[in-house]
Amino acid sequence: MKLFLLLLILTLPSCQEEKKQAKPNMQKEANTRDTNEEEKQSLLNVPAGAVIENLVLPYYNDDRKKVSLLTIKEVTVANDARIDKTILKGENLKVWLFDEDGAIRSTTVISSADYLINKEQLVAKSEVLMVGSDGKFAAKSKGGIFSLTTGQAILLGPATAQFKIPQKKDIEAP
Repeated sequence: MKLFLLLLILTLPSCQEEKKQAKPNMQKEANTRDTNEEEKQSLLNVPAGAVIENLVLPYYNDDRKKVSLLTIKEVTVANDARIDKTILKGENLKVWLFDEDGAIRSTTVISSADYLINKEQLVAKSEVLMVGSDGKFAAKSKGGIFSLTTGQAILLGPATAQFKIPQKKDIEAP
């Protein structure tokens, strides 16, 4: 028993030294946060419940070409207790998605959606109407997820879509 106590007394100080060494490393990691993440959150110096009107959020790729454009008629700043993040609840939204050349690929109208700031995503749980710029397609769904940084969208069902397919021209045999 005396040997056990002696070993315990000798090992405790070494364990405490390891804990002391671990704490500064954790503090260093906390101090080296991603500056991009801090910039995104710095936009939220607005208290929960605040209402912003006519918000416009353009998105560009690394080559400074347009990827998407989001306009929101009315935005309410809200805290989501489930994920402990601030979200923006928008009403009367429009999303334009652009192709590689910067031309409008599609226009989407959404009655209400949540904008997840940390993911730069728009999550619609209401009716979504998407129309192609060339008029060759239209889709209507009960929700959707839009990645504004990549210009991609997923429409959630139930959904309906209409496509205009050009008719084949009759080819005459020689």
